[in-house]
Amino acid sequence: MKASVKREDGKVWIENVPTLGWGTGRECTFAGALEAATAVTERPCKYSDLMGWSSLAFRLRWYHGDTGQRWCPSSPVGEFPDEIAALQKATGWELRPVLDGGHMDRHASEIVSSIDAGLPVLAYEPRLNVDVIYGYQDGGQTLLMRDYFRGPEPLVLPPRELGFLAIFLGEHRAGLSAHDGLIEGLKIAATNWRRGSAPAERGKYWHGDAAYAKWIDDSRDVSPLTKEERDLLFFVGHWNFCSLADARAAAAAFLKENAPLLSDEARGAVLRAAALYETEGELLGRAFRDKDAFLGMWSGKTIGDWTDAVRARERQILSEARATEADAIAEIEKALAAEGAGPG
Repeated sequence: MKASVKREDGKVWIENVPTLGWGTGRECTFAGALEAATAVTERPCKYSDLMGWSSLAFRLRWYHGDTGQRWCPSSPVGEFPDEIAALQKATGWELRPVLDGGHMDRHASEIVSSIDAGLPVLAYEPRLNVDVIYGYQDGGQTLLMRDYFRGPEPLVLPPRELGFLAIFLGEHRAGLSAHDGLIEGLKIAATNWRRGSAPAERGKYWHGDAAYAKWIDDSRDVSPLTKEERDLLFFVGHWNFCSLADARAAAAAFLKENAPLLSDEARGAVLRAAALYETEGELLGRAFRDKDAFLGMWSGKTIGDWTDAVRARERQILSEARATEADAIAEIEKALAAEGAGPG
């Protein structure tokens, strides 16, 4: 299947680019947008594979600032250099990021050329979620985007209103085999679990087990925080939780789908890990319905409901998820050993 580019009355668009939306099992906007963008090409990629090959399915990350902003909604997002590089390697797609805050209009002609060639472009909309540019009007003066908030209705905006990131699809070359992509994703998962922290401009991104510890600790006592800091922690915590639930569902699906690629011993370990991630997903899913926890954006409640008791329940759920993941990573490491592959 090759992309079909249509033209009508000054409008140019790529047909059949899938819609995006919250609550569709694609809460990682980078992987969701990349799945949608490649769906109209001869080399489509599935969300669970993108999450597994990049190891986003297994990752937990928590930003803690040392100066300035204490927490950041970027904690769970996927469009960071490590994950882009992993997916470029696994899929064979050239993924070329362009960072140009406030000046994305300088890249309008390149966006137009990509659409004309039948290649959608990933880009930030103004709220900094990754969406898909699939068309343009009036020679590129306005763009048509698949947006997480609008369903089938296009987001129409001039290039200057894009956020600071675009990712262009380039040539497609041979990627990793499904087996090798699986192994690479598992190696990254094991490494990230024990990675500790990675420096950021004004703080650190904590990973894996250390991220759970930092997240749990940050929610213990919010009384010294300003209202703005409490609001931010409330939002970031619930966004991270929502992303975590989605990622672990993808982890279980990815491992079950790819387990047959492995030797008997490794396959058994991977299937046990899949069952553990499935258990964790059920735990996190129940928390969505738990009136004593996670009163986030979907609940209609406010930070005034975020009491000490609620935070204690949240920490209990996160502690259970942390323990489950420790067991899952142990099974992943058994699988890697059985396949003769150590952590990355």
